Amino acid sequence: MNDDTEGPNTSSTQREISPAEIKESLSDHAKWVRSGGREGRMSDFQKAHLKGAVFMGANLRQANFQEAYLYGAYLKKTDLENANLEKANLRGANLRWARLKNANLKNANLVRADFQEADLENTQLQGANLKMAEGLTQEQIKKAQVDETTVLPEYLQT
Repeated sequence: MNDDTEGPNTSSTQREISPAEIKESLSDHAKWVRSGGREGRMSDFQKAHLKGAVFMGANLRQANFQEAYLYGAYLKKTDLENANLEKANLRGANLRWARLKNANLKNANLVRADFQEADLENTQLQGANLKMAEGLTQEQIKKAQVDETTVLPEYLQT
């Protein structure tokens, strides 16, 4: 993946989502989580164009962001436990204090993303590009699932 571009997820196959639709989806998702799936509905942002979207502090457990375009998104303190972010473009996203426990970030573009104090316990990072990621520590990487296809920032390469 070329880290100097916005990535492959900028094509016309992405769907636009308005701020009102995001707000409604977050409300429905919160009901869905609180009710154990009996009320509301799970947020499905698959292939959504969400450049610069603000999700600060949202409960997005189990939400689907597969192949979503989240370039520069603000996900500070967001609960993304068990969320699917496979192949998502999160270049420059703010993931400070985000909960990414058991999240799927396989093959995600995480170039320049900020991971300060993010919970990466059992986070799947196979094939993810973390080049120039900020705030990432060796302790966080030890808790995550990485392999030879994971691109780590230079300061964490051994």
